[in-house]
Amino acid sequence: MGPIADGARPLFQMRQPCRLCHNLMGYIIETGAQDVVRCAACDTFNYNAPRTETGKRPRTTTTVHNGIKPKQRTRILLRATGHCELCGKGPETGALHVGHLLSVQDGLAAGLTERELNHDENLAAMCDECNLGLGDTTLPVRFLIAILQARLRAEINGT
Repeated sequence: MGPIADGARPLFQMRQPCRLCHNLMGYIIETGAQDVVRCAACDTFNYNAPRTETGKRPRTTTTVHNGIKPKQRTRILLRATGHCELCGKGPETGALHVGHLLSVQDGLAAGLTERELNHDENLAAMCDECNLGLGDTTLPVRFLIAILQARLRAEINGT
């Protein structure tokens, strides 16, 4: 690492001088998706830096998929009452998976965060056939609407 700012934060050379004081050295404040770069001299916000610029591992479909915790996975499966939310097949067809309605690939391309992609409303219980068949594509809009309608009906009916 480079020099230390304020005795605690590592400094690095910013891609552009600070617009206020023209200093070239900055420090990083970690946030959820991108890191905030601030000037080391005047503490002014300069830009949001992608993980690749700050030396961190970029988000990938694998890291997003791994973000679904067991408690959340269980909540999604319970909401589906043991049935595939796409085709309706029951537990007799095998284990259910938790898949993304808006694909991780499309979501990352649109600038969504892991938290947004792994939100309960973007996750659905899916049988092997539906999950593998969907692959890395986003569910078509008419299916999304049907799933949301079914969820809304279930919520209204208290099931």
